[in-house]
Amino acid sequence: MAKKTQTATGTRGIRSSFHSLIGLLLTVLIIAAVYLTQDSGSPSEDRTCGGDELPHCNLFSGKWVFDNQTYPLYKENQCTFLSDQLACGKFGRKDLRFNATALLERLRSKRLVFVGDSLNRGQWVSMVCLLDSWIPLKLKSMSSNGSLITFKAIEYNASIEFYWAPLLVESNSDDPVTHRLPERIVRVKAIEKHARHWTDADILVFDSYLWWRRPKMNALWGSFESPDDAIYKDVEMLRVYEMALRTWSDWLEVHVNRTKTQLFFVSLSPTHERGKDWGGGKNCYTETEPVSREGYWGSDSDPKMMRVVETVLDELKTRGVNVQMLNITQLSEYRKEGHPSIYRKQWDPLTKEQISDPSSYADCIHWCLPGVPDVWNEFLYAYIRWNRKKTHFPLLVVLLLVFIVFTVLYNESNIQRIQENPDHVHHHQEASVTYVKPNRLNPGQEVLDRFSKCNSTRDYSGRRIAWVDRPPVNGQRRVASESCDVFSGKWVFDNTSHPLYSESECPYMSDQLACHKHGRSDLGYQYWRWQPHNCNLKRWSVTEMWEKLRGKRLMFVGDSLNRGQWISMLCLLQSVIPANKRTITPNAPLTIFRAEEYNATVEFLWAPLLVESNSDDPVNHRSDERIIRPDSILKHASQWEHADILVFNTYLWWRQGPVKLLWSTEENGVCEELDGLGAMEMAMGAWADWVASKVDPLKKRVFFVTMSPTHLWSREWEPGSEGNCYNEKTPIDLERYWGSGSDLPTMSMVEKVLSRLGSKVSVLNITQLSEYRKDGHPSIYRKFWEMLRPEQLSNPASYSDCIHWCLPGVPDVWNELLFHFL
Repeated sequence: MAKKTQTATGTRGIRSSFHSLIGLLLTVLIIAAVYLTQDSGSPSEDRTCGGDELPHCNLFSGKWVFDNQTYPLYKENQCTFLSDQLACGKFGRKDLRFNATALLERLRSKRLVFVGDSLNRGQWVSMVCLLDSWIPLKLKSMSSNGSLITFKAIEYNASIEFYWAPLLVESNSDDPVTHRLPERIVRVKAIEKHARHWTDADILVFDSYLWWRRPKMNALWGSFESPDDAIYKDVEMLRVYEMALRTWSDWLEVHVNRTKTQLFFVSLSPTHERGKDWGGGKNCYTETEPVSREGYWGSDSDPKMMRVVETVLDELKTRGVNVQMLNITQLSEYRKEGHPSIYRKQWDPLTKEQISDPSSYADCIHWCLPGVPDVWNEFLYAYIRWNRKKTHFPLLVVLLLVFIVFTVLYNESNIQRIQENPDHVHHHQEASVTYVKPNRLNPGQEVLDRFSKCNSTRDYSGRRIAWVDRPPVNGQRRVASESCDVFSGKWVFDNTSHPLYSESECPYMSDQLACHKHGRSDLGYQYWRWQPHNCNLKRWSVTEMWEKLRGKRLMFVGDSLNRGQWISMLCLLQSVIPANKRTITPNAPLTIFRAEEYNATVEFLWAPLLVESNSDDPVNHRSDERIIRPDSILKHASQWEHADILVFNTYLWWRQGPVKLLWSTEENGVCEELDGLGAMEMAMGAWADWVASKVDPLKKRVFFVTMSPTHLWSREWEPGSEGNCYNEKTPIDLERYWGSGSDLPTMSMVEKVLSRLGSKVSVLNITQLSEYRKDGHPSIYRKFWEMLRPEQLSNPASYSDCIHWCLPGVPDVWNELLFHFL
């Protein structure tokens, strides 16, 4: 009885303190609300993307909408400081939400400095024009001092400045007027000459891209003043760009006041100098509308340079310096009509030839104003407005109080629930889980096969894959640590050392890839050799490769493109193994080639989506609906987990429409539907979880092969044509060509996942080098499993295979790269 009374008394005490704490909590929340909403702008603004919800909104993903009510944000002829290089209306062009006062308040007693090239100067001019009309004439001024131009808003004691430093580090192009020189030289380790002009800035906006666009740069170690003591060396552009950015990032880490200064880096500004990229004329001349194709990406925008910037910014973040990327590239890609074209002041007299061909002198690099750079500044305004620089101590006190109160309330209410009904507590906690731990054993789970169906389909629930990355101390991937970028180069015709084997002499050749056997008479596709720009690939040696494989299992895991690479490897290796010392054993999804003398196997596992799916039958895998278990690779992993060298790929099968998700915990056959990219990210997460938890890089090598490009639209490399890879006989010779069949968002997602795995995974980045090889596909020269119709036969391009690759051919180079890194 005493015990019962004690329990009742305890319960009343809990309820009493519970009510008291509710009162305390409300008081704290009111204080917090007052604190957090002070100086927060208008409530209507805060409900928009770019207000207080900015971190949860991707400003850079969207579309251009024609709006002649609120745009332009200023008038060209009313901006005192508009450059003649950007004043398109003034020079004859006829087809012509921002709160300036709020921004000026944010800039009160501050320095906003733009640092970079003429594109950053254009953004600076845009910002000045956005603010100019709101400031009385007597309360503003403009001054110039060498490379630094300063606009002052006197009433606000604020300055908006531009500093000319097109390469960020010191160079022979640092004169803001006279900087066009035949040879560009950079001091990659020197930035102090520039940095001293913006050390004490409150907001810094950097850019650097266009001036690096040449194959090599002359790097200087030493000084321009003492040429006899200096060391000059031509360095591949991407490498010297990275070196310069690291000099810049080191300076930021040491000199920037992290509690005061906001840092921004503007991603590359696209050009529109090749009309064939979007199926237009020669270039941006006469263009009057944006590109309408979602995800359009021109050949002049270098994703490798973007990845260098992202890597440097990510590393800075780990060192406590946050630089916000203003990712203006994709949105600006659409704006082929936004450039000055011929409508700008020309500093040099035009020749007769130029006047007769306006596109020959059209400026498709800079941007008209008002125009695209105004939107870049709207983004900048959103971030400046969101990032309120306040004293952190009061906020931390408030948050600490809220945490303490919630902790007490949570524990006491839990005690009360346990006394009343202990069975309900665990169930309540599980209901709030939105992240799923992948690869859990579920013995009673039905295995997916080609007969599996969804009983019903609902909208995607938002569940995500939760995987814990455990990178080693050296987080860099092996490929990234190479001194030479073997993936950057060109194809060289070489009928002396190539092909590395004969199609007819490889007993494991697939009829899907044996192009010569099936009628292709031009054998030029077999003679191209990949030549990196600044080094050589390790020369292929079949005996050395077998020695590397001695006593090991090499396994390729993926789709038909990875199977093609596996067949290529068999053809490269089989010639030195006597027929009676080699076997090949097909075993449903797993096929094994064994070389007895080396006690080695070269295997292929069919797993086109990596995770378990209803397409896992290596022969019958075509289905009306694609179903995956996004949280499980265990079925496949049981086959590959003991391999010594693993080569994975997955891409093409995610590009065929929505995917049905059947979670491992789902017992009623209810699927969720998600787009291919989102589903692929989940599968990559489940795969990465296995790699992170199971792979010891000292014992097991794991490679991931990036997307294999397709060549389905000839208009991308030959504007005006309507074919595909059919009848193509030579590679594309346009450096950095990038077709629409290679999806950049997918590439970026894969890069993000792989970067978290560190040295556990090496990347075979075959995408760019394979992009050039429009001539390397089977086209019509392969076995087709279904009878061709008369209308197909009359139009060969209609049934051409522009996805897979002839052998000997491109996949041999992928295997040469694998050999190089092994």
